[in-house]
Amino acid sequence: MAWLLRKNQSSIVVGIASVAGLLLIVVLGFKVYWLTFKSFEERKRIDPTTYQAIFLDDQQIYFGKLKDIDSLYPVLEDVYYLMLEGEDKSSGRLVKLGQTEPHGPYDYMIINREHILFWENLKPDSRVIQTIKNLKLSQ
Repeated sequence: MAWLLRKNQSSIVVGIASVAGLLLIVVLGFKVYWLTFKSFEERKRIDPTTYQAIFLDDQQIYFGKLKDIDSLYPVLEDVYYLMLEGEDKSSGRLVKLGQTEPHGPYDYMIINREHILFWENLKPDSRVIQTIKNLKLSQ
């Protein structure tokens, strides 16, 4: 009788482990599907014909061509940012990355995805785009 009781207990343990394993596979499969679908949806929202504004959690805003948004480290190319001026930092000018910084960075940034609050495509007639066009013409 004790043998039968142990056999039933081991069958129950095997059954619970099987159900838990199956549930884990389903959850992981759904997670992979969700991340792939979500990143595809976000990636196709990037308009490659214009610039994007990237808003970071340190309140800095960068403008450039966003690539690899589905990566943990998206890349921003052809980068510009606002350099605030004046004692009260109330005015600023658009600056191309790599032209004024003493450390001389290349003209792209690799950004930790966790620090991106949100991003936006810029309209072709936005003031930022017009300023970038004027800066490119004057180079």
